[in-house]
Amino acid sequence: METRAPVIVMDPAVSGRVRPPRRQGPDGAHAVSALVRKLDGFAPLTEADRAALAGLTRYVRPVERHTVLVEQDSVAEHAHIVLAGFASRYKRRATGRRQILAYLIPGDLCDLGALHGCPLDHTIETLTRCRIARVPRAAYFDLLGQHPRIAFTLQRAKLAEGATAGAWMANIGMRSGLERMAHLLCELLERLGLIGEAAGGQFEMPLTQTELGDTLGLSSVHVNRVLQALRRDGLISLEGRRLRILAPRQLRELAEFEAGYL
Repeated sequence: METRAPVIVMDPAVSGRVRPPRRQGPDGAHAVSALVRKLDGFAPLTEADRAALAGLTRYVRPVERHTVLVEQDSVAEHAHIVLAGFASRYKRRATGRRQILAYLIPGDLCDLGALHGCPLDHTIETLTRCRIARVPRAAYFDLLGQHPRIAFTLQRAKLAEGATAGAWMANIGMRSGLERMAHLLCELLERLGLIGEAAGGQFEMPLTQTELGDTLGLSSVHVNRVLQALRRDGLISLEGRRLRILAPRQLRELAEFEAGYL
């Protein structure tokens, strides 16, 4: 039976870059806090930049789980920014088999090149219930034109996304199933920590074993076996629907994880 478990990772000393968690809920100006934290990490934003980003809250809407935001081969007319929840980019074969190419977490623009009139070569879909800012093309380009520092940080974000895609390719092509899972957990802890979504080395990842398999190139059965092996090796514990990493440094060594690409 497929498990949809929140994953809680206990790691008090994984990264010095982890930021304090946000205290407020996802509504109002606090809805864009993850976006501000992310972009501010690439280059310090001005108060005017922050105010402009806060203005995006007028475009925020709740979106249900498994909602397609942009279909493959279509041209995006809006910039979609994840402000709460998990979304994904993926390719799907005619057989229905899917390969998840990226996780989109709070603060991520769903496709940094989508608004330049080029058809997408992938589909963008929510994995969980999300809050999405759906910013019209004209408003998005107006924001970039009036705030060049925001445009610069988004270019830095695009470079980081390209590096992450390369890390995922290497993960699937060069590592065992055990090492792939270890690397993914380390990466998510780092990414969520940078936007204040990980507190004390803990984060929630409400993904199914099927979704993890579609990410790592494994069957859901293999994903289950990998999780059980990590537990037997004393690296994680499984308590109902909660996963806890017991040996973070050993997990990083297993994955050969280096966070520089983020």
